[in-house]
Parts: sequence; C-alpha cells; structure tokens
Amino acid sequence: SRISGVGGRMSEIAGMKVLVTGAHGFVGGHLVERLIGLGAQVVGLDLRAEMASYLTMSGALERIEPVVADIADPDAMSATFEEHQPEVVFHVAAQAEVGLALEEPLTTFDANVRGTYVTLECARRAWDGTHGPRAMVTASSDKAYGQHQSLPYREDDELLGQYPYDVSKACADMIARGYHVAFGLPVAVTRCANIYGPGDMRFSRIIPGTMRSLLRGERPIIRSDGKPLRDYMYVSDAVDGYLRLAEALLDGQAAGQAYNFGTGDPVSVLEIFSEMIDVADSPDLAPEILGEASREL
Repeated sequence: SRISGVGGRMSEIAGMKVLVTGAHGFVGGHLVERLIGLGAQVVGLDLRAEMASYLTMSGALERIEPVVADIADPDAMSATFEEHQPEVVFHVAAQAEVGLALEEPLTTFDANVRGTYVTLECARRAWDGTHGPRAMVTASSDKAYGQHQSLPYREDDELLGQYPYDVSKACADMIARGYHVAFGLPVAVTRCANIYGPGDMRFSRIIPGTMRSLLRGERPIIRSDGKPLRDYMYVSDAVDGYLRLAEALLDGQAAGQAYNFGTGDPVSVLEIFSEMIDVADSPDLAPEILGEASREL
C-alpha cells in the first residue's frame, strides 16, 4: 500500500505530547531521538527507567518524560494515558526475539498480544473522536506473513505466521486494525523488514551478532541453513516510515491499514554474511552453519 497526498504536516508534531512505548528498545530509542529533534514532548515508556540501550547512549533519555510501566498492565497503562494525555502514540514495545519466543511463548504472547490490546483499549477510552490520541502507530512485523512462495510481501497477502513470535505479531496486527473498524480509533500498522543500525544491543540478531563476532576474530554462527530470504532496512529508514505513517493519520488518512516498510529486495542470510565479512576484511572467518533454526525463518 502507498500513503498518498502527504506532505509538510510533520512540523505540527512540534509541541505535541507523544507517547512511545518500548522507548529503550532499538527502534524505540531511534524514534524518540528523532521526535525530540522535531520538537515533540516525548513520554518514553518502558519496563525500566534506565538500561543499556540506544536511548541511554544517545543522551535522549535526559530529554524525555520517562514512565516505568508494563504495557500488559491495564491500571498502569490507563494511568499513563490519563496523566500524560498523548496526542500521538507509537506502540513499538514488544518481546522482539524470535528464539526467545520459542523458549518462552507465554511471555511473548503476554507482551505482544495482551500488551497491544491493553494499550489500544487505553487509547480508545482516552479518544472520543475529537480529543485524545489523534494518531496511533502500532508495530507488527513482516514475520506475521509466515512463509509465502513469492517475495517481496504485499499488504494483501494472508498472514500465515505459525511460530510463537510470528503468531503474536499477526494477532497484534489484526487486533490493532480491528480497533479502527469497530471503534474508529485512528490507528495504523507497520510491518517492517529486519531492521539494523547503531545501538542494537540484541546480539542474537544476525547483523549485530555477526559484526561482534567478526570484531572479536570469531567465526560467526548461522543458526539456519543460510538460505532464508529476508529484507533488511536501516533503522533511520524505518523511523522515516513510522513518522510518515503518523503524518498520514494526522492528515486523516491510513487509519485501519497496514503498511510494509522495507527495500523490497530480499536477500539470503548467506549473502548478508558475505557482505559483512567483506566489510570487516575478515575472509578467513567463514560462518559456521548449524542448520538448526528451521522455526526462525
């Protein structure tokens, strides 16, 4: 899908109260930093006040109103909406590790599914059609599509996620869009490709994990057989997409829709490894291919 007829409205975010859930997350931290630069009054919500994250490293933490809360706690989230009265909401908090979702599915469903519907319900109660959140962007993932024969994904492709992380994102995706259909909430959904860039502290992910191994002089490990095709996008491009979608919602467009963000040019895991080995000038550190992660496509 395309967001059409949008332009110039992001200046309106200056002075707006903006809630970002998952502010200490990789994307959340970059999003907060950009919003501050645009002049927004940012409320950054996470499970902890301080932690090792891009938000902390960038210094953006010192320029926001921090809130410590669990997105799956209705009372805490209701209090957050009541106290801060955000005009724009970016719901990017999630349990974002595919491997961990296989080990702890209940934790994943609690964060990604319950956390989403609790946040949406609090936004719905705060919004009366004229007051409350005027735009809400909720993060899904291209993993919600599961496995399809043709790539890149299209927004009208069926959501075929089968494993815990994929299913949790598919559920959150449908719930968010349903809140627009049922209640008129001005919410839209992002389905991002694999996002990479500075400040990603989750070294189980392919790009930061591989680069750390190469810098240490260690052979990087591929958990799969290296053949799965995925799309990879730089974090600042993802933030551009989030902001553009919020802009569209503020302009009265895009509500109830889902949008793919990516390059549209999927590549294999082995290709990514090859490029990173070249960049690191480490031709002797060929990856160790385990071929064990068939459920982490």
